[in-house]
Amino acid sequence: MHNAVCSEIIKFRRNKMAWVGTLIIATIPLFMIWNRLVIDPQREYMEWLMSVLMLNTLILPIVNGFIITSNMQREYQDRTIRNVLTAPVSREKFLTAKLVVWFLWYLISFCLSEVIVIAGCYILFPVEFTTRNMRYALSLFTQNNFFSFIVGIPILLICVKQQALFYPSMLATLGSAVLQAAGLQVSEELILPACICPWTAVSISGMVGWGTQYWRICTITITVCGIIGFIGALVSFKRQDQ
Repeated sequence: MHNAVCSEIIKFRRNKMAWVGTLIIATIPLFMIWNRLVIDPQREYMEWLMSVLMLNTLILPIVNGFIITSNMQREYQDRTIRNVLTAPVSREKFLTAKLVVWFLWYLISFCLSEVIVIAGCYILFPVEFTTRNMRYALSLFTQNNFFSFIVGIPILLICVKQQALFYPSMLATLGSAVLQAAGLQVSEELILPACICPWTAVSISGMVGWGTQYWRICTITITVCGIIGFIGALVSFKRQDQ
């Protein structure tokens, strides 16, 4: 397993798209800081924070889906996937290692983004820059980003099924991003159905409050979505021939 993870780390380091993706994710809060300084200097703290969250909720899943799609597509296009399909290497270890390294890249990227958000709060809103406010901002963004990754795991299943194709997983990625962003606009009457849908549940989980009944429903549906997506990817990959 260690060798498989190390191999995937090398692939990600050589993947220019991964570096570009990290840059795009870091650019989101930088753009919003510039927007507050230059274009809309009257915007209040909470309004600015929610704007960053909305933009992050829309763009982050797209970049995340693009990264895993390009990574898997290269495996099939360069036919390096044959080494896994023909060699006595565990296919479960291959996909698990890819999932682990994919998450590590994602974790580093969104942590960098959160550091910039906190720096932006310090620069733009010194009065609101309190321990309580920063703790809330970090918990909100971390939960949103973590849940967003979990509901993005089914993209790996689509990548395995589409093999060298590109568009099916990207269309699914765009759909996932739109649903996650739409979750921020759900009315009170539709909260329960939105909690049941894993992708809208990502945004709803940050609105209903930690530990509430709605939050538990969101957590369960998101977790089930991720588990089904990864198990489906494993089953599909096991059935593949050369």
